[in-house]
Amino acid sequence: MERILQWWKNYRFSIADPPIISMEGLYPLLLLLVLSLLAVFFHLVRILFNAPVDFSMDWNLFLSWIPLMTAFFINNITRRFGHLHFLVILSSLFWLAFFPNAPYMITDISHLSIDLTRDLTWHDTIMLFCYAEVSLFNGLVSLYWIHQTWRRVFRKSVSTTLLLASLPLAGFGVYLGRVRRMNSWDIIHDPRIILDNLLKSMLDRTALVISLEIGLLLGMLYLVLWAIVRFRVRYNKKDS
Repeated sequence: MERILQWWKNYRFSIADPPIISMEGLYPLLLLLVLSLLAVFFHLVRILFNAPVDFSMDWNLFLSWIPLMTAFFINNITRRFGHLHFLVILSSLFWLAFFPNAPYMITDISHLSIDLTRDLTWHDTIMLFCYAEVSLFNGLVSLYWIHQTWRRVFRKSVSTTLLLASLPLAGFGVYLGRVRRMNSWDIIHDPRIILDNLLKSMLDRTALVISLEIGLLLGMLYLVLWAIVRFRVRYNKKDS
């Protein structure tokens, strides 16, 4: 058993040396997949005993995986092949278009019907929180990976600027989705609607509040994640 676990830990997908992807790099994805399945399980329980709340939750959870996988692959590719500026810029724009889907699920709690005497109220509370939590984890991990890519490819000042700009932009994306009822696919499907709603939202106070507050929330959560990861890295280096 120890040999199998050691092989699993050291197994690498490689077309070159050093490898592009190792199993160690896949661990966060596997853990997030387990959490995603847990959220879907809560929804299946809801369907079994009553009725589905909204199948768009499963779709939104899937959408939160798109920026995660985008950041995962571009981070690993640049780690192996170096400064691919054009590819990083394209990947970053694609990532930014879908990144708001991660914090967006926080707003699904607004659909919760409050009746403290019903068992389903408490089940729905836990279920919606689970979906929002997993989606938020996906977003934070994707932000960490894309930030690593920016730090590797661009100057520190540029990577920091991109990081700080992405936070309120994610909040603005949540506003476009929740209030303006738009989605990431509209960029390809009908970019004219995107432009029209952008112009209408510039002076909207609600857009400003959502952008700043969700940006602040993401920033604080990311700061905690960054501090934990960096402390672990430095602590391991000190031990070795």
